Amino acid sequence: MSELGFPEFKLENKKNIQEKVHLREDITPIGKEIADFAIENEELEDLREQNEGDANNVDFENGDLDALKEKGFKTAGYGSYLISPIDERDWYSDRYLNCTAVVAIGRDKDTNKDISFLSHQNPEYFIDGNSDEVEFFSRELSKSLEELKTCSQGDTVEVLILGGNFNPSAKEKEGDYQHRHYQQSIEKLSKIIQETLGFDPKVLTGPNNNVGSETVILVETQKRKVWVERSKQLPEFNQSYQASKFKEEEARWLTAGK
Repeated sequence: MSELGFPEFKLENKKNIQEKVHLREDITPIGKEIADFAIENEELEDLREQNEGDANNVDFENGDLDALKEKGFKTAGYGSYLISPIDERDWYSDRYLNCTAVVAIGRDKDTNKDISFLSHQNPEYFIDGNSDEVEFFSRELSKSLEELKTCSQGDTVEVLILGGNFNPSAKEKEGDYQHRHYQQSIEKLSKIIQETLGFDPKVLTGPNNNVGSETVILVETQKRKVWVERSKQLPEFNQSYQASKFKEEEARWLTAGK
């Protein structure tokens, strides 16, 4: 068994993992819009006001977890993770510092509308937690991915990873920041997605390289679009990449701005 609680891939099966998602010709890949905290954006402000309410907020830090569970959210308690239900709503979550997100969108078989979920997970739980915690999170995320696939039309499901902090010049550990968490988060999340859905996910943007500042995420489900709001980054940190290509991207970050 792997550390995630799933069977290990056999070498001959690795070739069955698609290098990237395959989408139907009429399905637009999930787009991104990066916004700088320092620059006013009226469109994003309007969207935020519409989605900060309880119905759309994946409120990792301040949410009433009992109430959220009753509404279909998944969590193992404060400071662990929060996974939204799957439906047609837009989603909003703030305070992504060391935490990462998974965004998954598909097209519903019955309504022909796009459906999605958004997660917010803490590496102190799903990376550094005990074996039961790590496995429980992995199975919960996998169940959400499986549910989305089951509810969606074929070749319409796309899954992205984003969030996290990583600064090449930072110390190995500064307060709550640990240098290793970003890479380990990408590796663990991508492994769950690969084993559940059979393709290597895209990481929508590189990490936030301003350690200690937050990332805010807003998902426009029907537009298949993700807003990423954070402080200004070097351009190398705003690029998308395939999760399996982490080392190549890290090499670019290490030389960024030099």
